[in-house]
Amino acid sequence: MRTSDLRADVRPASRASRPAHRAVTSDVARPARRATHRPRSAPPSDADTSTPAVGWRGGHRRAAGRAAVVASVVSVGLGWLLAILVAPHVTLSPGARMVALFCHLTCLVVGFGAVLTVDWFSLRWLLRREPLGTVLTAARGAHLLIWLGLVGLLASGAVLGPDTSSGLVWVKLLAVLVVGINGLFLGRVRDRLVAVRGRPPLSALLPGVAAATISQIAWWTATLVGFWNANG
Repeated sequence: MRTSDLRADVRPASRASRPAHRAVTSDVARPARRATHRPRSAPPSDADTSTPAVGWRGGHRRAAGRAAVVASVVSVGLGWLLAILVAPHVTLSPGARMVALFCHLTCLVVGFGAVLTVDWFSLRWLLRREPLGTVLTAARGAHLLIWLGLVGLLASGAVLGPDTSSGLVWVKLLAVLVVGINGLFLGRVRDRLVAVRGRPPLSALLPGVAAATISQIAWWTATLVGFWNANG
């Protein structure tokens, strides 16, 4: 037997073994690559984005008790009465009066503007353009601005010395008092809405709609009466 015949018998065997080796290695490697592949995280559902976390109270740790609500109403009433009693005894120079008037108008823009922002998001929620969680977040963010504007209106209004003998002035003062007390009630309504899981029932929504309507009427009354007195 020749040497070339032996080489011919050996070479095809070695060449045929190479594809088999590659097939084995590829079959072993492919599952390993698939196992290391990380699945994509699912996007958050509408329920996660529209509903705040359980226990969230719009910036408060827990809902205010009845005693705290009564104390807040009494504090607002006493502050309102103090502003009325101090007003007749304040005398300002023309320059100081201009500064007080500027502060009064600034507080009106801040407080009333924050109220309009929250009511705008509430309207979009009623039209199903925004989730309820967005409305509650807007109310939480505007809470401080609303109260800063209201307190600033009371303080600067008292310094400006309104004519308490005028009936329109009393209408404005009562409207400001309604805004303060109604704001406390709106805080309670917001806490109740946050505590509800899913879509809140109609019994939980009606107090909020009524309080928002009263807020708009009171703010617009105080604004229009103040404008009338300033130009009358």
